Amino acid sequence: MICRFCGENRKLVEAHVIPRSFHRIDPSDRQPSRLVTNVEGRYTQKIRKGVYDASIVCEECERRFAPWDDYADELFLKSWDRFEKITDRGHEIGYSLPAFDYPLLKLFFLSVLWRAATSDHVMFSKIDLGPRESVLKKAIERSDPGSIDFFGVVLQAFDSPNVGILDPHPERFSGVRFCRFYLSHIIAFVKVDGRPFTEPFSSAALGPDRPLVLVQKNFMTSPERRIMRRLVIADKRKAQPGSQTREEPDKGASR
Repeated sequence: MICRFCGENRKLVEAHVIPRSFHRIDPSDRQPSRLVTNVEGRYTQKIRKGVYDASIVCEECERRFAPWDDYADELFLKSWDRFEKITDRGHEIGYSLPAFDYPLLKLFFLSVLWRAATSDHVMFSKIDLGPRESVLKKAIERSDPGSIDFFGVVLQAFDSPNVGILDPHPERFSGVRFCRFYLSHIIAFVKVDGRPFTEPFSSAALGPDRPLVLVQKNFMTSPERRIMRRLVIADKRKAQPGSQTREEPDKGASR
């Protein structure tokens, strides 16, 4: 099959759009993670390896993403305790890291966006970059993270690491287009609009020679928690006698 990154006719691999580590899957867990859906006619699936797509890239191109995926895993999952808490009037409002590798982290988010935009998996069906997909691909080929405004990234973090992953989706802020991604407790807003950032995004955006800042979000009071709760309730109703839970290659919507 044709690799969507290099364009060569090669054997494709089971590529994770969102790296497996961000799904927090424990191989020893007897109860594997589940892909829960509220789509009529679809059923919950057990996902022992995370959500992957075997229609995107070959093994050689998949390895290109590995250093960026590994860096994000180290930064946000293995070394999260390195982040300093930002407080205002005694209240925690965010997290900060004085120094980080901008190219590695920015290329991680660019590669996740490209993988989502080219994936056939239903979980990423709402991510469509149109003609800007080729612009993004060329930057990844050159390992060029670009400026703060080039597919710029603004980050939030839930105040709890024990959260699920919702489907990524597009949205607008002040008319500027973004794609929102959930990666464990991290929420990334990736600007897919050619226009530059405006405040307050420009001050908080990922950039070189500035600290890495994430705005804190309370999970218990968040819309995401309410969505996840509704999905779990709906999933339990589906699981009543007469319904079914399937284990098969990942094809369902994730909520």
